[in-house]
Amino acid sequence: MHSKTIRQCDDGKYNDGTHELCQECTNCTSELLLKNCTKESNTLCCNPGEEKAPDGTCRNKNSIDEINTTKVPLGTQSISEKDNKHDSIEERNTFKDSHSAQWTRHKPGKDWITTVLVILAIVVIGTIFITVLIILQKRKRTSLCEDLEMIPLQKVLDNIDMLEELIMVLDPDVKNRKNTRHIAARYGLQANWIIYAYSRMDHYSPLKSVLEYVVSKNPDSTVQEFINILSQIGRNDAVKILQKMILIN
Repeated sequence: MHSKTIRQCDDGKYNDGTHELCQECTNCTSELLLKNCTKESNTLCCNPGEEKAPDGTCRNKNSIDEINTTKVPLGTQSISEKDNKHDSIEERNTFKDSHSAQWTRHKPGKDWITTVLVILAIVVIGTIFITVLIILQKRKRTSLCEDLEMIPLQKVLDNIDMLEELIMVLDPDVKNRKNTRHIAARYGLQANWIIYAYSRMDHYSPLKSVLEYVVSKNPDSTVQEFINILSQIGRNDAVKILQKMILIN
């Protein structure tokens, strides 16, 4: 019985005892290489679609991709959590800023207070101005009355232009308007005297006759007394004419 002689192989070849001659070593990339070729054994490589695992075995490359896509590295997860927390803080800060801005818009500011103060100042000044005007008007009327009290009724008879103006508005008999007849009655003249004065109206003014009679009986009669009578009978138009006496005097 003869033993089988194994020939020593050159580099790059091997013979594991199953071949009579040395065989060329299989070439594979470093990613697929599990064990280098020796003179007694061929190169061990992973099959296409596989890759070398850390434990020295082959594993399906697709399964690694799936693990990589589903498994989140610890460092990445930590960064993501930090980003989420940062986003949450930013959202809260944005809400606070927005809420604060709305409160600032609705909060009464200096402009509103200034407007109120200006309005109040205008009201106060307006009230003071109106009050002063009222006081001045009262004083003016008081002063006017005092001045007219000092003017004798004779001045009316002496002022021909004013007397003629009064005669034109007071002597005529106009419906629903009181005239010289009512003035004479207020001065206490009898009805017969008034009828007589109007009987010669074509030649002499009844008003002039009345005023002459009053002055002759009471030289101290004043323009103010005459105005009081005119006001009582509602002849303010004649009152305005008499008030010109202040300017004249």
